[in-house]
Amino acid sequence: MKNLKKKALVSAMAGVFAFGAGFYAAPDTAVPALTLMQAAEAAAQWEQGTITAEGFGTPPAGSYGSKASIMARRAAIVDAQRNLAEQINGVQVDAETTVMNFVTTSDIIKSKVSALIKGAVVVEEQAMMDGSYRVVMSMPMYGTQGLATAILPAIRENTPPAPPPPVISATITAEITTQVQTRGVGYTGVIVDAGGMGLKPSFSPVIYDTSGRAIYGVSNINYDQAISQGMVGYSASVSAAQSLPRAGGSPLIIKAVQVRGGNNSTNPVNVVVSVDDGDRILAANAQSQMLMNGNVVFVR
Repeated sequence: MKNLKKKALVSAMAGVFAFGAGFYAAPDTAVPALTLMQAAEAAAQWEQGTITAEGFGTPPAGSYGSKASIMARRAAIVDAQRNLAEQINGVQVDAETTVMNFVTTSDIIKSKVSALIKGAVVVEEQAMMDGSYRVVMSMPMYGTQGLATAILPAIRENTPPAPPPPVISATITAEITTQVQTRGVGYTGVIVDAGGMGLKPSFSPVIYDTSGRAIYGVSNINYDQAISQGMVGYSASVSAAQSLPRAGGSPLIIKAVQVRGGNNSTNPVNVVVSVDDGDRILAANAQSQMLMNGNVVFVR
């Protein structure tokens, strides 16, 4: 019953973003119900930085030929846009907040998200044998036409990045300095390996250490970088993360000790490292400014 109520709420919200009223969209097929966050995570391609949704449409009764196909295609696009809205509503901004929280409280954000959905592009389409039509639509999460342009201003002003906390251990600083000198190159990024820990993606994750110190958060990244590529990249493995341009050719690899939510949520979108590894990240950052540039990848 709880999921049914949530689905009804999502459908109501999605109506805000439906375009081209008057066409006939195919009814929902019988599929297992997903929670809003699960559905959003399934549709949001965090590794690729896109959100996709499928839509189906049927032509109005009595229409035939090319006109019927055009009408069915338009209905499929409306359905896909509606489904995009549902997926976007469930995307986690941080541990406590989803996009829906912002959309329901801000007409400005609602308008921005609506415009972004209207700008989504058809990446796959198919005329079905029964006269119906199928489309897959996609929109970016980052960049000038991405969801970040609507969300980031709601969570942080366009101000210079704040410096991260200082390194606690002089020994760790000396260790990193020696490693850099030995390698002949500074660290170009940081990969935090939280594989197998159930980490969930979000727009604004935090790296904590086990003492509760915030090593990296939304205030520490260059604003334009956060818009263009997001705070962190996500990868399925350490080897795949090492191939990402944002990690650079010489990333610091850190093993997470756990994942966690925020102060008021258990949603596991944040990673936790040891105090010493937190210092290693900060000491490496002091030489390369990799945190400010968003050269951070989470393995999940």
